[in-house]
Amino acid sequence: MISLLTIVKMESAVSTPLLSLVIYLDQENKHLTDCLRDLQTFFTKFPVPYEVVLIAEKDVVVSAPAAPVRVVQNKKYLGRAASLWQGLQTAQGHFLAVSSVEMNTPLGDLFRLLQHLISEEKVDLYWGDRYAQKNSSFLKKENPRQKNEHLFNGILKEKFGPVPADPLSDVIMIRQEAFKKLTSQGQKQKIRGWYLGPSLLRTLKQQPLQMEQLPVLDSGVTAPGFSLWNARWSLFKECLL
Repeated sequence: MISLLTIVKMESAVSTPLLSLVIYLDQENKHLTDCLRDLQTFFTKFPVPYEVVLIAEKDVVVSAPAAPVRVVQNKKYLGRAASLWQGLQTAQGHFLAVSSVEMNTPLGDLFRLLQHLISEEKVDLYWGDRYAQKNSSFLKKENPRQKNEHLFNGILKEKFGPVPADPLSDVIMIRQEAFKKLTSQGQKQKIRGWYLGPSLLRTLKQQPLQMEQLPVLDSGVTAPGFSLWNARWSLFKECLL
């Protein structure tokens, strides 16, 4: 079993990042600078070679950032789920994760997923479970987005089975080689809407991976570009597929 410290030392000698964080931008976000600064501070304390892939919709203007941040501009409007999928395809790290400018899930939780994935060599994918954290705002203070997710999570679990317990959680950590196995299947389906989870679960039915779950927090903050009615409509269509 290879330790995180050993891998960090190995990766420090090469240019390939250990971790890629994919973040979606559908509009200019005043908190982006703070988000990138927080990431830099965190990875100064925990020196893991990383990159940030900002996947921006066609008309979103993003100032050219310094490494390890890079921008991938959509040539046409794709929506969040399809953009995240494209961002994961573009990512160069050995381990891939989805995050957000709002950082609903603390970096410490993402780092814990990374540690588990490195330690458990037989696991391909860790899926964050927001229901397992009893002190999470996701359970205590419900906003319209969260209520909508509770409703459709129940429907999606009936469709895809009891695992994962939180299908609409986009807090995932996956190995690069495992994601490559999914891409050929993902190209055969239309990825739509806000949530990546349903498309990922459909792909996993065609290309099974070894998946485990871990508790993660959700701050309850909703991204400014989120549309409740659009999300409901796209999830309704997902449930009918």
